[in-house]
Amino acid sequence: MTAIAATAEVLPAEGAAASCAPVGLVIVGHGRWGANHARAAATARGTVLKGVVDPRPAAREAARQRYGVRTSASLSQALSDSSVEAVVIATPAATHTEVVSEALRSGRHVLVEKPAAMNLAEAQMMAAEADARGLQLSAGHTFLYTQPVRNLARWLREAAPSTPWLVRSERLGGRRRTDCDVLWNFGPHDVSVLLHLLAEPVVEVTARGHRFPGGRHLDGVTLDLGFASGVRGEVYLGWRHPGAKRSLRVLGEDWAVKYRHGHLDGEDTLTQTGPQGPKEIDRLLADGCRPGERGGLRGYREPLILQLEEFALACRTGKPTVSGPEHLLAVTSVLEAAARSAELGGRALVPEPVVRPRTGESAAPFQSAGQALAQH
Repeated sequence: MTAIAATAEVLPAEGAAASCAPVGLVIVGHGRWGANHARAAATARGTVLKGVVDPRPAAREAARQRYGVRTSASLSQALSDSSVEAVVIATPAATHTEVVSEALRSGRHVLVEKPAAMNLAEAQMMAAEADARGLQLSAGHTFLYTQPVRNLARWLREAAPSTPWLVRSERLGGRRRTDCDVLWNFGPHDVSVLLHLLAEPVVEVTARGHRFPGGRHLDGVTLDLGFASGVRGEVYLGWRHPGAKRSLRVLGEDWAVKYRHGHLDGEDTLTQTGPQGPKEIDRLLADGCRPGERGGLRGYREPLILQLEEFALACRTGKPTVSGPEHLLAVTSVLEAAARSAELGGRALVPEPVVRPRTGESAAPFQSAGQALAQH
């Protein structure tokens, strides 16, 4: 049987979030993804949408008309409302450190979209500030809340014939961003999933990046990850691809599991090849899903809503989410090493060790990336 260690529970017990007093949330950034967060916050159990922050008048008006909530041009205005207990940040990546700092220092819990930080030093300062103030800090790694990924994690712990040898992930096609490259845009999802599935640290990272003519950022990146037990991870990231492809393969000695997100007319697929176990064990891969017309998986609850519900419960209980500080720091450390490896033409590097402060330890002052560079 598999030697993979048990990973943290992805979700609280059904209805647990609803049993607590609702957490008042403010969404910072009402762009494409921030609007999704606002919609989810308005419907999730255990949350109540208190306001939306966006400097653009049209975005504020759209939020006000749809949700009937207070809108603000700045976070400081929104934080004057004492019923706001937590902040969800969906602003450009380069602004995350500043906005997270303001929210934490006001005494609010924070869920920040990926990439949570653009380097490990800033991620560690975020975690230190949250720890010092007894606040929750989570990263927006929504694929950890996708039912097929949860099922795969459980299958690897409880039913896989042996320990996997290789995990290969592809995330291709999508909207090109101007605030970060494809490594920091797509990479947090895949690194997050691999760390969660294998439940062990990455000890070596090799990356190569590619820019298309005229591009300022990396348009394609390949990662080779070495895990502590010897398992290998391969990740392929690219904006320019005909259509979107989101796939994950886990390979063992004589077995394989393949996951495709949205493969069959929007339905996911999760299939196993190799030795077949008892039917009740194999059904783990389809748990919580309805079979689609073409054999895919559908009907599971929206991951973004589940993420908010677990975050709300963490705010009430003090138990970190599955994408809490330790996971956030581990993902950032791997991505930082990958970015450096790509700059060096694919040199193998060891990710920086993740250091979390002790509870109650004072946090170092927040710095912007420019301030940090100016000191060196």
